[in-house]
Amino acid sequence: MGLLTNKWLSIVFLLLSTSVSALNGPDRLLLTTQEWPPYQTFSSDTIAGLTVTRLKCALRQMEQPYQLTMTNWENAQLKVQNEEQHGYFVAEQTKPRDKYAVFSQPVIYHNWYWYFSNSLTDTKLSKLNKLKWKVSAKFGSNKWFYLHNNDYEVIKKPRNVESLLDMLMHNEVDAILVDDLAMQVALKDLGMRGQSFRSQKVSTKPLGVYFQKKFIGKYPDFLPTFNQSLSECTE
Repeated sequence: MGLLTNKWLSIVFLLLSTSVSALNGPDRLLLTTQEWPPYQTFSSDTIAGLTVTRLKCALRQMEQPYQLTMTNWENAQLKVQNEEQHGYFVAEQTKPRDKYAVFSQPVIYHNWYWYFSNSLTDTKLSKLNKLKWKVSAKFGSNKWFYLHNNDYEVIKKPRNVESLLDMLMHNEVDAILVDDLAMQVALKDLGMRGQSFRSQKVSTKPLGVYFQKKFIGKYPDFLPTFNQSLSECTE
């Protein structure tokens, strides 16, 4: 059952476990996320996806009731910073996030890839090309900040992989930095193959849940229990 709220400008879904109470946790764990196929998806009033399946498994083992809220990524992080939500998922660990939240065990791993415009003749990752290329990544993501912090010429503020792919197809950028699995989903949705663009792997990074520090302080046994349950669900 879904509920559209003007305050949040987002779709809220209650996905409650059958347990009446949870051990070492709140009456209802409040987690927020973004739509990011195939990790988190929304279809037919249901939040699903690879990471949601693993989270549900861990929370079910803990007998922890929960509520998942889907919103935009900036809002998800802000709600945790403001202590309106207990945590958000899935995210990479960064120093700015570590200031107000605690990172869980990895829920899943993902790969950063460069995808290059078909009009680009030289795809070598050289210092010269770095100065010449116009690039982009999902606005507000760790990839976005990585590009800015490493002096790339970052253009526009795309909010999703579909927008990045559109920019690449129309040669508005020379390259985009994306999650490879999410890019493959976007290409498939357009009836395109993964080989439609030249690509190059950059790195593999863990994705986890960030829990608000005050929440962890109030329930000190929650995170070890969650991590153990999560490990059993991802084996």
